[in-house]
This record gives sequence, structure tokens and C-alpha cells, in this order.
Amino acid sequence: MIPNEDCYCEIDREIKDKWGIPVLKFHWKWGESEIRQAAHLQKTFAEVVTEMGGTVTTEIDPSGKQAIYKPGRTIHEVGGAIMGADRNQSVTNRHSQTWDVPNLFITDGAPFCSNADKNPTLTIMALAWRSADFMMEEMKKGSF
Repeated sequence: MIPNEDCYCEIDREIKDKWGIPVLKFHWKWGESEIRQAAHLQKTFAEVVTEMGGTVTTEIDPSGKQAIYKPGRTIHEVGGAIMGADRNQSVTNRHSQTWDVPNLFITDGAPFCSNADKNPTLTIMALAWRSADFMMEEMKKGSF
């Protein structure tokens, strides 16, 4: 999914968790690019099945809007604490180190600005390794 302005989270001003802490309120929707990809996928798969002598047994959605999963159905959601080079545009630097709290590293999927629909585990592991290497170098220098 390509990042878009309709996808963000904010602190909910009304809903609180059982400890009285405000929860996150998520805003999210598919962009036109993803909807068009879903439409193309449906059409292409139907063509492949037909060319191979098979029979398409489900309805093909030419718009792509019904073919794409509903938000939250896929469990590979990432983002929320975006990594970047500018502290005014991101939460972490390239080492997943937060700009505002230097000894806080976010080594999960939160620093991703986008993701394919595939499992992000190996990328998370690689970025965590990079963060760990950076932490070790900083510790050797006495920075922490």
C-alpha cells in the first residue's frame, strides 16, 4: 500500500482504556492505486484460469472495490512511528531510534512508512539487527 493522507492515527479525545488512558483512533482507507491493483489481479487471475482450461467459479469485481480486503483483515499492518531523515517528518531515525528519546528504539513494524501485503517479519528482524549494531557501537563510544 502506498502511504496516503487518509491513513493516520490520533489520540481519541473520548475513548479511554480500562486504566483511563486515551486510546488511539485509526483513520484508514485504500487508495486508488490499491483498488486498481485488486481489479487487475481479479481480471488477470480469471484470464489465467480460463487460458489453462479452468472455470472461474466466483464473480469477478471489475472495479476492484469488492476484491480488496476490508481494513484490519490482513494482520500485516505496520506504521505509526515512521522512520525518516527529518525529525519534523518522522518519529525515528534510520536506526529506529526515536528523535525525542535517544535511548528508545522501536524495533517492530511501526517505523515502516509502507509495506507490501507480505509478511514483514524478516524486514523487522533485519532492521532490529541494524538497530542492535548501532546500539553496540554507541555503547562502545560511551554514548549510552
